[in-house]
Amino acid sequence: MSYIYSIFVYINSLNVKENLNNQIIWNDFRNGSKEALKFIYEDNYAPLFHYGMKITCDEDLVKDIIQDLFIELIDSGIKLSRTDNIRFYLLKALRNKLFNKLSRISKYSYNDSRQVAFSMLESIEEQLIKKEIKADVQKKIINAIKKLSRKQQEIIYLHFYNDMSYHEIAEIFEVKLQTVRNLMNRSIQSLKRNFEDNNNCNHLILMLLNLKF
Repeated sequence: MSYIYSIFVYINSLNVKENLNNQIIWNDFRNGSKEALKFIYEDNYAPLFHYGMKITCDEDLVKDIIQDLFIELIDSGIKLSRTDNIRFYLLKALRNKLFNKLSRISKYSYNDSRQVAFSMLESIEEQLIKKEIKADVQKKIINAIKKLSRKQQEIIYLHFYNDMSYHEIAEIFEVKLQTVRNLMNRSIQSLKRNFEDNNNCNHLILMLLNLKF
């Protein structure tokens, strides 16, 4: 067995274990476990809040939507559908609730409201400063992000910072799998074009895609 294949098998085994853990915790929650509720809430509140704040800058609205989401989940109980990825389930639900709310309080229709600005610039800037990245490198990365579309920023955020698979992102975006693959490819190519004058092009891309927030 090759070294690379061994790593793939190991990573896959971790994913299988994580999926199994998610299934157990979620089923306990569906059956009314307060311990499972506490774990799910504490483990996912920050990612939900950060995601919501990239869709709208209305902090109170995001907090209200998260609260409403968990109340609905608790009320639904055993009626909830099963999942082996709790984070994906919650982020998708939050996104839909936010868009529904935004469409009601604005002139946009529901589908048009999906074009509401998504931006991860602020989070990227915070992480670059925290990691004490040189100012000139920060500027290159920020300028490259600015040239990505809102949808490209969102797919990078979901895939690299929230470990969403292309299948899951396709479900969140309500598009075909190939559409997601094409969008990701264009996103990476855009980053490469904007870093192509730098000898450390691949290093900059890896640095960007491995930031955690």
